[in-house]
Amino acid sequence: MKIAIDASTISTQGGPRTYLLGLLDALFRIDHENEYVVFYNDPSHMGRFPMAREIVLPGKNPLARLFREHLLLPLACRREKVDLLHCPKSAIPVWAPCPVVVTLHDLIPVKHPELEKFAAHLYWRLHIPYAARRSDFVITISQWAREEIMREYGVSADRIAVVMQSYDPAMAAPRDPVEGGRIRARYGLPWGYLLYVGTIQPRKNLMTLIEAYALLKKQGGVPEKLVIVGRKGWLYEGLFSRVRELGLENDIIFTGFVPDEELPFIYDGARLFVYLSLLEGFGRPPLEAMACGVPVITSDTSAIPEVIGDAGIAVPPTDTAKVVEAIGRVLADPASADVMREKGLARAASFSWDAAARETLQVYEQVVAGSCHRKP
Repeated sequence: MKIAIDASTISTQGGPRTYLLGLLDALFRIDHENEYVVFYNDPSHMGRFPMAREIVLPGKNPLARLFREHLLLPLACRREKVDLLHCPKSAIPVWAPCPVVVTLHDLIPVKHPELEKFAAHLYWRLHIPYAARRSDFVITISQWAREEIMREYGVSADRIAVVMQSYDPAMAAPRDPVEGGRIRARYGLPWGYLLYVGTIQPRKNLMTLIEAYALLKKQGGVPEKLVIVGRKGWLYEGLFSRVRELGLENDIIFTGFVPDEELPFIYDGARLFVYLSLLEGFGRPPLEAMACGVPVITSDTSAIPEVIGDAGIAVPPTDTAKVVEAIGRVLADPASADVMREKGLARAASFSWDAAARETLQVYEQVVAGSCHRKP
């Protein structure tokens, strides 16, 4: 087969980029039979996957992006005579000269506009339903997302598959503690903090985390700092105002964006990872924390319980009292934290990018063989 992959999400930050890189690294590691064409939207990425034919189709601003997706991309697929196009970012061209597989991560941008930027909601409101109904096959990343897609858009069970993601193998690899100390010192991080990793945006529900932390501080039981790692997304001003109102400027550390290669060292310094996101199609940060041996408290909503299994503590994400109780219980019981740590390591070891790549290859073969047909 000659397989084309739209790799434009390599130019972004967040889950879709991590998914793309993890999947492609594994595909090129395990698949030595098929040909690949990788389409970037920025020439700075050329050479990232030298085992594939790499082509730049420019288009990063909104209008150029639409032109790229719906005209340049299908024309390039026709010129390259590819057998299949995989669009890993929840959108497909309005026409294509070959079968199309789409990865729909979740329906959150469509079903919960209050949690997204208006422009993003509008874009996905147009593209996600079309991709669900018109692609030849849908890959999604959790059973929760699969059920939502089937229910919302009538996608048949034989046209959608769950391919669970994984995490950067560096998370589980041995690390130099001296280098870790240098990296944490650069961000002003003491040893043994409470940690959150992710974009600062409404869906991540950081306000509840901060309120819970303030209550714990008031009770006098938490000397640990709270470290919030991630770039500013949107509607974050109220969060920083609340930190000031609570007088926690010296207790909460905002690192801003941290490069992927430094993240494992940040996890290493944490005593507890807390992730109270309202909705997730998968939820990779809790998995990363478990892979680094950090006990995890997270939400009991959407796909997150599928990721953590019984290795972490799941709580209602907006129930501040239960969040406070869970954090206090883990911090007060080192033996329980050790059990969570061991269970988390075992749980994380069950996720594999190689397995995800093999399952994705099975989809490609099934589609090209003609056993799946685009819904009319």
